[in-house]
Amino acid sequence: MIARYKLLLVLFLVLLAFAAPAQQSMMSSVDYNLLQRMIDTAKVRYPRMKKYDHKIKQAAWGVNKAKWGWFDGLTFSYTYNASISNAPVSQNQSLTGYSPGVFLNFGALLSRPATIRMAREEKKVAEADKEEFIQNIEQMVKDRYFGYVEKLAILNLRAKSASDADISQTQIKYKYEQGIETFDNYSKVLVLYSVSSQNKIEAESAVLRAKAALEEVLCAKLEEFN
Repeated sequence: MIARYKLLLVLFLVLLAFAAPAQQSMMSSVDYNLLQRMIDTAKVRYPRMKKYDHKIKQAAWGVNKAKWGWFDGLTFSYTYNASISNAPVSQNQSLTGYSPGVFLNFGALLSRPATIRMAREEKKVAEADKEEFIQNIEQMVKDRYFGYVEKLAILNLRAKSASDADISQTQIKYKYEQGIETFDNYSKVLVLYSVSSQNKIEAESAVLRAKAALEEVLCAKLEEFN
């Protein structure tokens, strides 16, 4: 009789270990529409995204400044001519002795196209940096979301195992109290129940950490996506 119960206990433990994984899969829990919403949210709210936007605006202003720099090669001034100032009025000369003039700085004019091209290249670099970071933020959200779903799946498995272990220890406790089960088998089931409960707590902790990591990159609580 005792040998038969031992055999049943071993079979129960084996089924407990393998039945839950056969019934669970994280793939069915992945919501790609939700994932895309998370990616879009991270692109808007993540602080470094704003930093790259500001850099692009600065680069755009730099391009405009470089274009207006064409006027740097032009200098408007007045020259004072003492001989004109001292000449008789009858000669129809200017009474002030001042005459306007425009001076060209050929060095500044010749270097202006290169300055404009450099400003445009700086803008392209700023835009490329943002695009690169967008790809990084997308991958970051995906990694943390998949990690969160994985931890949830593991938690579900361990919660099921803990529930089965609780049922098992309740049943074997009754049998032990009725004298139809040995203390050795009863102790083994109690150990299994304790280990299963601990594993469940560890899985819950892992889910909380994965949730916090995902919310960090989203700059939003997961409850906002419900």
